Amino acid sequence: MRPCRRYTDRDGQIMYFYLYLSAALVTVRQLIQRARKLYRWDTRPTTKRLK
Repeated sequence: MRPCRRYTDRDGQIMYFYLYLSAALVTVRQLIQRARKLYRWDTRPTTKRLK
């Protein structure tokens, strides 16, 4: 993860908002990937779009 190089706003709450938002997106993505492997059944069709 790259540091916030071009952060020009002086309000620290906005920076924390973006950090928490990115952490939430990473967490949700990991949960989706784990659920896809755990709850897959044999006859379920697969699509390349969901990789």
